[in-house]
Amino acid sequence: MTLVTFLWLMIWGGMFSGIYNLQPSYMNSSIFAYFNALRCLLPIVAAFISLLWIMGKRAKFPLSRVPTGYFFYYCVLGIVNSFLFSPDTTTSLYWAILYLSPLLVMWIEMDSPDSLSNISRLLNLNYFIFIAILIFLLPEAFKFGFGKVSHNYFYQLPFGLGEMRSNGVGRFALVAIILSFTRFYLTKNLSQRLRWLLLLVPSVFVLAQTQSRTALLGLAVAGILMFTLRGMKLSFLLISPLAAYLIYLSGFQWRAQGSIDELLYIANRQSIWNRTIDQVKKSHYLGWGFHADRLLLDSEHVHNSYLHAMIHGGILGTLFFLMAILSAWALIIKNRLLKRIRYIRGPDQPLLMESVMLLGFMTERSFFESTAAFYGVDLLLLVPVVTYLYLWVANHPKETDSPAAA
Repeated sequence: MTLVTFLWLMIWGGMFSGIYNLQPSYMNSSIFAYFNALRCLLPIVAAFISLLWIMGKRAKFPLSRVPTGYFFYYCVLGIVNSFLFSPDTTTSLYWAILYLSPLLVMWIEMDSPDSLSNISRLLNLNYFIFIAILIFLLPEAFKFGFGKVSHNYFYQLPFGLGEMRSNGVGRFALVAIILSFTRFYLTKNLSQRLRWLLLLVPSVFVLAQTQSRTALLGLAVAGILMFTLRGMKLSFLLISPLAAYLIYLSGFQWRAQGSIDELLYIANRQSIWNRTIDQVKKSHYLGWGFHADRLLLDSEHVHNSYLHAMIHGGILGTLFFLMAILSAWALIIKNRLLKRIRYIRGPDQPLLMESVMLLGFMTERSFFESTAAFYGVDLLLLVPVVTYLYLWVANHPKETDSPAAA
């Protein structure tokens, strides 16, 4: 196991926990509760080890003008704001360090001479974790069956590790769909295709069951990007009606009860957005530091990455955050990746296709959830994706993979 893999597992180890669990009444309730409380410190340990490595190696800062670097600048500004403006400095700094930890690991990774292959392994590690969590949730999903779970339902993670709302479970299902369908489509070996199909079918089932509008819309975005990446194929024409029916059945019939008004209903989010804007107006240039939404909005969640970035880092922080997303897409467009991926052969092709589709999903999701604006699953998914895209382009600057070059 490499240092980066070890650190990345530690960062994941802090997921679905927090310093709110470091209470004697909770910790003493069971051995699992004690473990669940202590693991909230794992990302901090990972950040400390990363800093020691960076200082010991005197590693140069490799994130300048890189999508990952803009996330780093957003984080540093948030740390400063957490010191200066947060109503609860300790809580803000805790979540700021958690946000910083995967970015420091990227610093280590990009300083490696074999950074591209290492980040490829990190992407596959992420996929393994997503699949493992989804498999743990399958028994609960199968227990209820189709269309019988509210979109507000909380799925229980195993071993008392926490809970996840249907919308979050839909994200895990869609990532598994993107992965399994891409590998199924590109793999020629029959037994391997069967294994990917065995993952694809239950992932589609779980996605439909969650009735998650952001995940279902993400499915449509990923489908459009797949068309763009591979061109018009007969197999896509056959699958598209099935995907459209899945979106219609889960999103419109089950979630919205056949009502357009219910499908488009976002009044709860609008109320939170208005309250967020009121707080931003009080510190519009620099914001209030990390975790400001929970501290200033009665523990509410902003449900919009850009407003979330604004309450954290003000206008300046939002610019850094927005540049992280836009620079990743600029990288794709400038280097004609959507066209080049068609002609690439080998293990890079599925990883590139999946990375583009995941970036599309995360970009769509950023308008309705706080994607990557704070420490969470989305951040651990998005940061390696944009880092991989940057590193691949840096290592393949010319279109030597196109038919014309051949």
